[in-house]
Amino acid sequence: MKRTSIVLLFFILTTASFAQMKAQPSNVFIFVADSMYAMHPITSQTEIKKGWDIQGFNVGRKTKRYFYGKQAKQTVNKTPKFAIFPTTQHLNDYVLVRLNERKNARNLPCANIHDCDYIRIELNTFRIENLPSFGFAVTPLTPLFPGEYILVDITQKSCNEYGDFKAYDFTVTE
Repeated sequence: MKRTSIVLLFFILTTASFAQMKAQPSNVFIFVADSMYAMHPITSQTEIKKGWDIQGFNVGRKTKRYFYGKQAKQTVNKTPKFAIFPTTQHLNDYVLVRLNERKNARNLPCANIHDCDYIRIELNTFRIENLPSFGFAVTPLTPLFPGEYILVDITQKSCNEYGDFKAYDFTVTE
């Protein structure tokens, strides 16, 4: 009984100390009424449908990459304004991707982010302004269609062996 109590006390103390650890600083912010708020990254999830193995040939294998949840927590208007503070990457490494909405998830149009239709943050598609501390305020020049979107750094390394990545999700309302 005494040993169980000590182990339980140790577990409680370690989880409490991890809960108080400093969070990773965000490098992507969103402007709401001229104030910047940090956006928190979410991680994609991958579903691999195995398919059939017919005499050594694999037929019907599909990979689907999605973000769980019917809708993003952050909602914006048709011309959102983001603040990006690149660290090791460049500003034009960030892209906007429109997601396909499903019942309980938001799917990427293609499993590989490089195969999707995306809008790269460049001068011909975004209004870019300098911010202090080597940051940039970016606003799309053309209004976005209503729906689910992600803002993602396409040069980042994958989180696991399946190729999942971190992105910043938001919903464009009408």
